[in-house]
Formats: sequence, C-alpha cells, structure tokens
Amino acid sequence: MNPERRAAIVQTVLDLPLHRSLGLRLAVDGDPSAGVELAVSEATTNPSAVLHGGLVPLLLDVTCFLRLLDTLPDGSHAVTVSSTASIIAAARDGEVVRCTARVDRLGRTHAFLSGELRVGDKVVATGQVVKAVV
Repeated sequence: MNPERRAAIVQTVLDLPLHRSLGLRLAVDGDPSAGVELAVSEATTNPSAVLHGGLVPLLLDVTCFLRLLDTLPDGSHAVTVSSTASIIAAARDGEVVRCTARVDRLGRTHAFLSGELRVGDKVVATGQVVKAVV
C-alpha cells in the first residue's frame, strides 16, 4: 500500500468519534504497525476502576487492522469476520495500555492476526482477529 493511502486510512480510523472519545492514539507517531495506546481513565474503566473489558476487543480489532495495512494488496481493504479476546490481568486507572498485533497468515481472501495488550511488561489481554480481504 502506498504511504499516502496508508496515512489517510490511519487518520480516518483514529478520527472515528468513538476512537477520538477514548483517546486512542498510535504508540509511535507515523507507524501504525507499532500498535496503539490508550490511557486508562474514568471514561474507560468499569466500577472497579480497571479497563472496561468491552474495550479489549475494540483495541485488538483496531490494532490488527492497522497492522494489516502494510501487507494488504493495493486496492483492497479488510473487514472483521471473527474475533476473540481473553483478559488476563487488570489495567488500572492511570495506566497506559499498549496494544500490538502481528499478521499470522495472509491468504488471498482472509487475514489471520494475533494481538496483545500490555501495561509495561505485564500482559493484560490477548486475542485473535480474522479479517476478510475485500
């Protein structure tokens, strides 16, 4: 994918109202393959003051999509067809969660990806995402 198209898609994803309201940002400016970060705050926690579990699949999905951009054939896009997430530990209010992903397999019609969320060295969640390449 050419760099201009990739940058435009990344900006579109980050500018989605839900993502903006959560404060989702690239972990490394200009490098969507490095993952995304989210500061755990009152807006993203459950009543126990830890990251709301419903945000884990969202973070994995966004991160996997952004990671996939560099490997997608020109003119194609990807949409989620399946995802799973496992929460392993809590991410507490005030901590920064970093979500990274890898492409496990890219076929002609589907991409299989794995991701994980970390706070520092601590893994807080893992997951898998399958995307249809369209």
